[in-house]
Amino acid sequence: MEFEIGALVTAFIALFIVMDPFSSVPVFISLTKSFSPEKKQEAARIAGMVAAGVLVGFLLLGPLALSILGIRMASFEIAGGILMLLISLSFALGIDFGKKEDASVEAVIIGVPLLSGPGAVLTAMLLSESVGFANALAAGILTCLASYVILLASSSIYRFIGKNGLEILSRVMGVLLAAFAVEYIRRGMGL
Repeated sequence: MEFEIGALVTAFIALFIVMDPFSSVPVFISLTKSFSPEKKQEAARIAGMVAAGVLVGFLLLGPLALSILGIRMASFEIAGGILMLLISLSFALGIDFGKKEDASVEAVIIGVPLLSGPGAVLTAMLLSESVGFANALAAGILTCLASYVILLASSSIYRFIGKNGLEILSRVMGVLLAAFAVEYIRRGMGL
């Protein structure tokens, strides 16, 4: 396992943009409004741990699944880039391509559909190929840790920047994600 600071930073930024923990703040506040401070902390911890578990699982088993299915990494990069581009359009334009389901108040919904959803899993696997497994793994864990901290501070963040501020932040992240998506498509096509 070889770590490279530049690759780690790039992977962290890409995963942070895709996971967009700031967009989970209003949902987390809504799901945990009746929780005690200790229960809110536990819910944030569970969400972060579930997100990390899903990312690590896909990092470890994703390449094997692609190999079994006979899918080349270049094809996966192109398909992944297209999906990331759609996700970025969702963020940047505020378009909701899929309805987010309500779940129990255990806040696991934050960990899987919102933080470690298909976009984050896809990005982690693509990053593993481009920046190395160790860098992608470390970036995934750091991003989940950062998401945990953001969820812990969700009430303060919401009071400070409000709903409009969170919306603007999500749009900016969408534009940045679009740039990453185009890079994956270009690399998959050999350009």
